[in-house]
Amino acid sequence: MVFVGNDVVDLTNPRTEGRATDDRFVGRVFDPEEQESIRAAGGSDMEIWSRWAAKEAGFKAISKALESTPPFVHRAFKVAWSGGDSPEATAQESGELVVREGAVEYLGRRARVTVAWRDGAVHAVAYLSDDSATETVRIQPRVVMIESPGSRWAGSLADLRQSLSEREADAVHSRESAAVRIGAREEIAGLLGVTESRLEIVCAPGPWGRRPPCVLLDGQATRTDISLSHDGRWIAWAIRVGA
Repeated sequence: MVFVGNDVVDLTNPRTEGRATDDRFVGRVFDPEEQESIRAAGGSDMEIWSRWAAKEAGFKAISKALESTPPFVHRAFKVAWSGGDSPEATAQESGELVVREGAVEYLGRRARVTVAWRDGAVHAVAYLSDDSATETVRIQPRVVMIESPGSRWAGSLADLRQSLSEREADAVHSRESAAVRIGAREEIAGLLGVTESRLEIVCAPGPWGRRPPCVLLDGQATRTDISLSHDGRWIAWAIRVGA
């Protein structure tokens, strides 16, 4: 199995501004070595939120590989960038600008992570494989605005719930959490070549907030792994289609 995580941050939200000078926030989220890297980067928002999103995505991926979901202590999930702390921007066909690549480590587990920026959002995608094989892992990431004109996820919560099964709706707590499921389910149907009505994205049993989503086909588990995220104006997902 390949375990996937992703996280999106809306940089137009006022809460994202000026956090590099918030010593309490920086001390709570980053370990001393990471704090030094942030200072070396001039305390930029790019560095702060790239690391934040990487930690969130890494936590989601690594948690799936463990017997039980660990408590999410941001400092414990350490981010190390490839090639040091100097960002190197690389344009992607999707229009995203990849600004960071590296890994997230936690208790001996190591997830690879890529961070991209686009249109006022930062998006991190992480994956961890339980196989030592060096095969290329293809992840399908997507970041879209919840108000995308003509999209199936741009309705009210009541309207969106009508597009979800009872099991899917069990995990929905907001318009955004409904929208991201509808968008991801539509893309999975295309990737698998099946009708969308055969698919469900449900949450595993467990405490609220620690129930990773899983993909069902005709009510049965699949080897397709998915991660969902939303923040502000954005919804995002990452998909890895298994055998």
